[in-house]
Formats: sequence, structure tokens, C-alpha cells
Amino acid sequence: MLRAASTLVLVAVLAGCGSSHDELARGRRVFAASCAGCHTLTGRPTRAPGGDLGSLLLSAADIESFAAIMPVRPRISQRDLRSVALFVKSR
Repeated sequence: MLRAASTLVLVAVLAGCGSSHDELARGRRVFAASCAGCHTLTGRPTRAPGGDLGSLLLSAADIESFAAIMPVRPRISQRDLRSVALFVKSR
């Protein structure tokens, strides 16, 4: 029973790995369209109105929570929030 559960977990993890490039590309597109007007990802102070996000040491979950409260119209979907968080974290 334990072996079957371990196998299922491994399959689920590996299934998610193949889409990480797509997820980052989606995050890059959403960031460019919805976030880059106020935020940068240079890793140093900029004059961006919302500041630079590249120098923050936040988890992807923290970035996702932060992005969810931003005043973006139209609202960003949950899937896109996750993609943006992973993209920002990857920088």
C-alpha cells in the first residue's frame, strides 16, 4: 500500500515537471501585461512606482498572495497568479 502511494506521488511530481517551462513562460507574459507597468525585476532599486521585485526574498506562495491584492484590472486568475509567482521567484 505504501509503495503504491509513493508511486502515485512520484508520478504526480514528474507530471508537473514537464510543464514548468510553460508555467514560467505564462508567468512572464502575465507579468509583462499586468505587473511590469509598476514593478521591475532587476534585483536592484529602480524608480518603478511599485518597486523592484527581483530583490525580494519571498517564497512563491508569498509572492502569489502579494500579487492577489494588487489593483490589476481585469483581475488575474488563480492559475495566472501562480504562474507569475513562479516566474518572479525564478528571477
